[in-house]
Amino acid sequence: MQSQANLQNRLLREFPAASWSRLSAEFEPVRLQRRMELVEPGVASPVVYFPDYGLVSLVKTMTDGRTVEIGVVGPEGLIGVSALFGMTQPTFEAIVQVEGTAYRISTAALKDEATRSPLLQALISRYMRYRVSSLAQTAACNRLHTMRHRCCSWLLKSHDAVQRDTFTLTHEFLALVMGVSRSRLSLILQAIQKEGLIDYHYGALTIQDRCALEQGACECYETLRHEAELVIQPVN
Repeated sequence: MQSQANLQNRLLREFPAASWSRLSAEFEPVRLQRRMELVEPGVASPVVYFPDYGLVSLVKTMTDGRTVEIGVVGPEGLIGVSALFGMTQPTFEAIVQVEGTAYRISTAALKDEATRSPLLQALISRYMRYRVSSLAQTAACNRLHTMRHRCCSWLLKSHDAVQRDTFTLTHEFLALVMGVSRSRLSLILQAIQKEGLIDYHYGALTIQDRCALEQGACECYETLRHEAELVIQPVN
């Protein structure tokens, strides 16, 4: 396990020193492979994940098979936070969208340490409030904002999560989690590419003009980025 200061996951960097000292040996590095399922609906997971690089989609599947993304988690957070609060039967999937790395630890070990450390408990509680706020923001975004705006926001989140300009992305999976047809998504990506904001070939997407993407994104990107800052820099 590398030193706490060198980690990319912002929550792990904010762990109280005493908690980190007790838990650091418990963390296991994991390679996040695209389409890897970290959480399965209705199945209690014995571990939680802290992404260091990469992006994980929280996906809700309806009874008719249609899906939609209800949130994303990157290096700002963790996968499985609800289990720390006794909610052991998730109603959604957590699927790796952009490959990367993460650290995992047993839910029981992290929960025990949070009980022992008020500072760690407060940090996790702030993150849980952020996740609830994020779900509400995503619900409003899916209903009120255009697919182009949502797509620009999603590309910015991916860029932040992988911290490099080029990453792997498929039309099929992005269309699946955004709840649109592949053909409709292709038209949006083609338009964005024609304007010089991105370059996309054979599953490899490159961010070429981040400033233009920010101008084309909906308000949700900045709103959630600001709220994520409050998790590690709480307002008194």
